[in-house]
Amino acid sequence: MTPFSPLTYIKRNRARVISIIMILACTCIVFMGGMYIDNINEAYNYAYEEPSQYAMWYLDGNNNDIIDERRAFVNELEDMLPENAKTVIPVHISYGDIKSIMGFNNGGTWFFMNSKEDFDTFVEYTDRLPKDINISDGGLVLSEWLANNWGVKEGDVLKAGGEFEKIYFPADMTVEKVLPLTGIQIYGWSSAYYTNEGLILPTVKGAKNAELTAALNDLRAKVKAKYPHIEVVTNESMREDVKEQTSFLTYLFSAVILIVAVVFAVTVNATFAAMYDKRKYEFSIYKALGFSKGKIFRKVLGELLAMDGLGLVAGGAACYAAVKILNEILWEQGQHFIRPSVMGIVGTIACNIAIIIPVLMSNMRRVKKYDVTVY
Repeated sequence: MTPFSPLTYIKRNRARVISIIMILACTCIVFMGGMYIDNINEAYNYAYEEPSQYAMWYLDGNNNDIIDERRAFVNELEDMLPENAKTVIPVHISYGDIKSIMGFNNGGTWFFMNSKEDFDTFVEYTDRLPKDINISDGGLVLSEWLANNWGVKEGDVLKAGGEFEKIYFPADMTVEKVLPLTGIQIYGWSSAYYTNEGLILPTVKGAKNAELTAALNDLRAKVKAKYPHIEVVTNESMREDVKEQTSFLTYLFSAVILIVAVVFAVTVNATFAAMYDKRKYEFSIYKALGFSKGKIFRKVLGELLAMDGLGLVAGGAACYAAVKILNEILWEQGQHFIRPSVMGIVGTIACNIAIIIPVLMSNMRRVKKYDVTVY
């Protein structure tokens, strides 16, 4: 190894370097923060990442004008439907709560049928549920994730009239099936439901393609333009709505990055200042021997990047272990980190850049002052 190799300094100053690496590894707390924030969106959106296979419509408000608007919309709906989405069944829209991985409640929107025929039609025309599934009046199908989140299992009766606090049911409902469905999903039917909304399904049973998705999203835009109180929802619009509703978390995350970057930049800079003060003779000799400022700059940059890289590796390994442990602890409560957070990765990189640049500039100014003639 040459004197200007970052590994030379790291090898000869293990104790100091390890302390700096540990400090830089702690910046991966930003990644964990991104994991938690991303998970709020992903937990709900996970079930809707595939192209839209159906659209649901419901009333956005409640007054006489809206009732008249609904009547006009229902009368025109058949003509507005695209050729590849002509199957319509009535549904009831319900709003429920799920507990996020950060410990607070998120809202969810789900639909329920009021007859076995409509439930069977939904199963037949989509691939959301197994084709051989059969549930009785007042029966529910839950994904494992939602069942764990709500703390229910097959055979449990969920009381009507708001007694089951997670969601309102007009009659007692029984959890008949808990299936390994993607994300947070619930389906069911009860003759007690009053259906005032609708579900738009493919014309061809099981159809699922880009043309169907585009047609459903185009229908959504047309309905919104003509009937302001009628809301048509597709997979894409669900994800957009969740992203919009949780956009404030992005600003919160940016504030976390800024705070962490400032704190660690000050800490790392103070550590480097003390370390480089002890190396003033070394840098003074380099300058006396005629090494250029660019050569010395590359040495300082190389050492800093090497230590930061090792810190990221150490922090990444710690985060991986933490995620594995947390997933095992949280999964039974219906909370789970689905995949690595892009927001967390970008935030961690941004945080480290915000640390490295001021530390590099500060220490290069310090190095420029060193002169062998002073010593």
